[in-house]
Amino acid sequence: MKAVSLIVQFIIFFAIGLGFFLMAGNLFRFQSDLIKQDVIDAGSSLALGEISAASIRAINSCKSCENVSIKVDQRMIAGYNPVYQLSNGAILEIEPEDEVLQSSVHNLNYSVTMNTPKVLASKAIVLTYDRTKNSLVIK
Repeated sequence: MKAVSLIVQFIIFFAIGLGFFLMAGNLFRFQSDLIKQDVIDAGSSLALGEISAASIRAINSCKSCENVSIKVDQRMIAGYNPVYQLSNGAILEIEPEDEVLQSSVHNLNYSVTMNTPKVLASKAIVLTYDRTKNSLVIK
């Protein structure tokens, strides 16, 4: 009888230890997910602000030029490459996290034609403003 109680005691202590281990691991994973979401939110709004500023710089820079191109170096956001699109403003997507942000590019969407397919920003992107067509595109 004494040997059976020792085995039962070992199994109970093992289950309690495994429970604490799993609880601590889940706590750290939850904390990591919260921090990752905060980084994605802050990085996305910062990247959209950079695109908006570059768009305004392209439109206001050379009044006598027909085309103005500005290269914008985009970095990864929380380990993901963002996808940009100009369509009624600037749209930023982070696909694995289903994060989508939209900006009116300081209300330039009312005065400038923006119609660009999705562009993956794994490298630098180029904003091009065509003054004759009054259109802004991302390449």
